[in-house]
Formats: sequence, structure tokens, C-alpha cells
Amino acid sequence: MRRLLWIVAGTFVVLWSLLAWGAYGLIDLFGSTVVRHADVVSNRPETVEWLSWGLAALRNLGLAAVVFVWGLVSLLILAVPILMSFVLGRAARPASPMGWQMDYPRPGYRDVTPTDITPASNEDQRRIERH
Repeated sequence: MRRLLWIVAGTFVVLWSLLAWGAYGLIDLFGSTVVRHADVVSNRPETVEWLSWGLAALRNLGLAAVVFVWGLVSLLILAVPILMSFVLGRAARPASPMGWQMDYPRPGYRDVTPTDITPASNEDQRRIERH
């Protein structure tokens, strides 16, 4: 279930990113066009310069706002599966496979650990060396 939540959240983030990228491109395109054609409003160079500067500032603020809103909404989208994984993680624990906690040793398991570990005496070592 958690994997499905992350896949859905990732899909939403990708779609949201495409939408934000389109808005960023449109604001940049129209803002640059308006800034380039600021001389249509007035013939005075001082007015054109101030108008061009102000419109460029508005375009840059718009671009920064798109990036800020994109980041904020992306974080909110990704917060949903994080919160849901906490809720689902506490509500439903996966069952242990084949009930291994009930049967010990589990079927097919062979315990090969020695039960009686005694240090070898010196006589045994000498007897092995004689043969």
C-alpha cells in the first residue's frame, strides 16, 4: 500500500512540475515580450527605461513566485504519503511468513550447532599424533 501511495504521489509531482514549467515558460515569454516592447508606450527614453525596468522586475517576481509555489505544493504532495505511511505502519503490520515464530525450529531447518563444546584434552591430541 505504501508503494502505491509513493507511486501516486510521484505521478502527481511530475504532473504538477509539468504544469509549473508551462506557467514559468509563459510568464517568461510574455514578460520578455512586454519588456522588449516597452517603447510602444512612450517616446521618452527615461520613461521607456523605467517602464522596462519595472516590467522586468515584475517578470522576475512572477518567475520566482512560480518556483516558490511549485516547491511548496510539491512538498505538500510528498507529505501525504509520508503521513499515510505513519498511519498505515501502525495500523497494519505484515504477517510473518509461514508462522516462523510459532514453530521452532521451522520446517526444513536443521540445527548444526554443537550442543556440547568441551576443550580437547592433551591425551587426545597425542593419540591422534601417534597414529
